[in-house]
Amino acid sequence: MSQDRNITGQPDPESGVMESSSDPSATLKGGLDRALSNSAFRKYQGKTLLLGIGIGVSLAVFGMQVIVPKAEEPATAQETPQTEPNGSSQTITTALVERTAVERTLEATGTVRAQELIPVFSEATGLKISRLLVDEGSMVQQGQLMAVLESSVLEAQLAQAQASVAQAEARVAELRAGARSEELTRAREAVRSAEAGVAQAQSNYDLIAKRVESNQKLVDEGAIARDRFDELLNQKQVAFTNIQQAQASREDANARLQEVSRGPRPEVISQAEAQLAQAKGQVQLIRAQLNNTRVVAPRSGQVLRRHASVGNLTSSSQELFQIVENGRLEVQFTVPETQLSQIQPGQAVEIVAENQSGINVVGRVREIEPSVNENSRQAVVRVDLPSAEGLKPGMFLRGRIVVASTAGITVPSGAVLPQPDGSGRVFILQGDNTVQAQRIEMGELLDGDRVEILSGLQVGQEVAVKGVPYLKDGDRITVRNN
Repeated sequence: MSQDRNITGQPDPESGVMESSSDPSATLKGGLDRALSNSAFRKYQGKTLLLGIGIGVSLAVFGMQVIVPKAEEPATAQETPQTEPNGSSQTITTALVERTAVERTLEATGTVRAQELIPVFSEATGLKISRLLVDEGSMVQQGQLMAVLESSVLEAQLAQAQASVAQAEARVAELRAGARSEELTRAREAVRSAEAGVAQAQSNYDLIAKRVESNQKLVDEGAIARDRFDELLNQKQVAFTNIQQAQASREDANARLQEVSRGPRPEVISQAEAQLAQAKGQVQLIRAQLNNTRVVAPRSGQVLRRHASVGNLTSSSQELFQIVENGRLEVQFTVPETQLSQIQPGQAVEIVAENQSGINVVGRVREIEPSVNENSRQAVVRVDLPSAEGLKPGMFLRGRIVVASTAGITVPSGAVLPQPDGSGRVFILQGDNTVQAQRIEMGELLDGDRVEILSGLQVGQEVAVKGVPYLKDGDRITVRNN
């Protein structure tokens, strides 16, 4: 039974002054409630938050009880009007002690990392970077152009290689087409000319041979000089040599005619085809090098780092960019080994960033590293993060993992006055319209501005909510219903 939490003023029996909701004490108590409800990360402050605020409120109320009476006479008459014999009382609101679900949580801290960090290199080395088309934080799609390298030298080499291909193709085509008609005509003419040469040489030889034969008798008879006859013998030998040369030329001409008639040999065509394939391979190689002057994204994602600058020379070891694949981030929490058994993949994790407002997301446990650090006795728990503006690698986050949910006794947080020793105090309504102070032990600070009570209260009891800082054990009260 939750009721109105506004304190209604009562007339002072001696001064007749009405206390109202504008009383400084009421304003201070309202500030306590707002602090409890508006805390950006109250789930991680728990008892410490209640204790600090409660001590501040108690000191403030004590100071008002001491200072205010000194400013108004008589002080004794106004100090504790609710305990005067005339039966005046304070008006408060109350709530029942209830049994509700209490989530047992495990708190951890960690750092945001990229799930999959992809480096981007240039396949071409020794080329100058001429253009950069993306910057850090840019979203890119797989295959998107990110940078362009200088390519003028490769383009000139490509033109030269393409010319070599054209030349090789022409040679192969010529060989495959065979001899042309004019080549056959020239070969036949060469054969006829060679045969004519043989005939002429033979005729010359026959003539000289007859002269030698006719002059042989004259030499024997002494009619002519021996020197003259030797000259004829020498001419006969020269004529015979000319016959041999003419016959060789005729054989060459016949062979050439046969070769032209048959066409090129298969091995000649194969050699020309090999030269053509080599030229084409060179073209493909240069085109691949030209293609490497265009640096593209290997995966879709977000550019995390850009190490390249216009004018730099590329190398095989120089990383140009880093991409977070699909922008997927994770937070790596460190958890003591004694608590690892309470965590399972798929568990929800409430995550906030202490130093940046607006980041409050729910992640999921993806995996727990199998090894434990032998020095810290902690293991890394990897939690998938949803897409959220402001989340960046390297950020420090706090996480809250719900490890169990049990039934517990709870009251509104406004009903508890934290004490310096870490305990709390509540005021239980009695049957005679008085309140009894009760020491309690606090547990978790829960959603809905409720506090878990570990000991000191029972389900169904009615406790004061608004007006608690003004109450003392045995005070008479009036309950105001909502």
